[in-house]
Amino acid sequence: MPISDDLLEILACPMCKGDVEYVPEDDFLLCERCNIRYYNKDLKECPKCKGELKPIKGEVLICKSCKRWYPIIDDIPHMLPDELREDLV
Repeated sequence: MPISDDLLEILACPMCKGDVEYVPEDDFLLCERCNIRYYNKDLKECPKCKGELKPIKGEVLICKSCKRWYPIIDDIPHMLPDELREDLV
């Protein structure tokens, strides 16, 4: 389900406070064991558990200023600051 324009107007990057852009479908790698999505397409294994990564499609918000990315999982934007994220590699 796409993010509404009204919600996009009020969402901001938690790190730089910049505007975010909605991307309806992009490639991710999912570690099913850790339940973590990685946006780094060059990974060969999960950095946390060394398990297998499965390619999936998903929605994402990308900051227009600093280019950080935030996955949308089950229609909920996961917009955590860097220090609370495990998926930044």
